[in-house]
Amino acid sequence: MNKDMKIEFSCDDGQIQDLKVAEILEEFGFKGTFYIPNYGGLDKEQIRTLSEKHEIGGHTVHHPQDLKTFDDENLRYEIEWNKQWLEELIGRKITKFCYPRGRYDDRVVEAVKKAGYEYARTTLVLSTDLPEDPFRVKTTIHAYPHRTEYAGKDWVELAKKKFFEAKTYGGYFHLWCHGIELEKMSQFAKYKELIQFINKNYGK
Repeated sequence: MNKDMKIEFSCDDGQIQDLKVAEILEEFGFKGTFYIPNYGGLDKEQIRTLSEKHEIGGHTVHHPQDLKTFDDENLRYEIEWNKQWLEELIGRKITKFCYPRGRYDDRVVEAVKKAGYEYARTTLVLSTDLPEDPFRVKTTIHAYPHRTEYAGKDWVELAKKKFFEAKTYGGYFHLWCHGIELEKMSQFAKYKELIQFINKNYGK
């Protein structure tokens, strides 16, 4: 097996449940990227504490339904003010952005680039290919049991299969979640199971 695979973990929306996601990642020696809007559920001190062990990414000011519908001025405000606010809060530059609800177009991509970001993640799943475009990064698994793309398959078992696929070919495995979804749908135990599995098999 090829040990040169790339692996990423991320979590969206900056809700209080994200702290439990961080705890699980830390327990098994991983760090994630937490994409945080200005008006999420975490207070400033919680965001600062999270940033000590994990990466913080931009996720707009208000987490709008669809950035594509915004005019240029409001689009710039949502992206740039969120970045500035987070950087001032944690005291360092942030380079990663996640499109709210995965909705974007070329104009949104250009606004993200102009804001100074170097990377932007989508919500597309089931990819194990190394990203070709750093501003349209696809993911592998969303920790959510009802994605239509999963065709009724258990998301953890599908994730394990995709993990070995990426490992075999030296590809890319990206697991992302919403902490609030994991809690509401009683998926935290399954999330921890998967992180433990990855810890056991990554690099071996």
